[in-house]
Amino acid sequence: MAESLPNTLELREIKYSPKTPAAERIATAARLANAGRLTEALDLSLLARDEEGIAGLRKRAVEEGQVILLLALSRDGRPVAATEWKRAGAAAEKAGRWREAFRAFSEAGDEEALIRLRERLPDYELWQPQGK
Repeated sequence: MAESLPNTLELREIKYSPKTPAAERIATAARLANAGRLTEALDLSLLARDEEGIAGLRKRAVEEGQVILLLALSRDGRPVAATEWKRAGAAAEKAGRWREAFRAFSEAGDEEALIRLRERLPDYELWQPQGK
């Protein structure tokens, strides 16, 4: 039988209730990661300050080209090395996720890869909010 995952309301309770122990957040994050729900798993791991879980998700993000996870880590004050961005970009490119690859290579400052991707994404530019 498939493992049961929390529904939206249960997940909200696990994430934000002051009564939820870190161990429950960590266990739920592991179940979500196993189900491929990596963004939710990272949220819980960050809330629980589970460095082991965060490291595992970071590794998966690089290997699978899950650029959104690396962006979340960066925004959380956890620097992402150019080599990690490049590896994630290569994985996203291999999977045909051109925009994610473009973002990763942009973060890495890899102009050669960006030139290659511009052939697939003519006139594509990353959106920047006004004033940033």
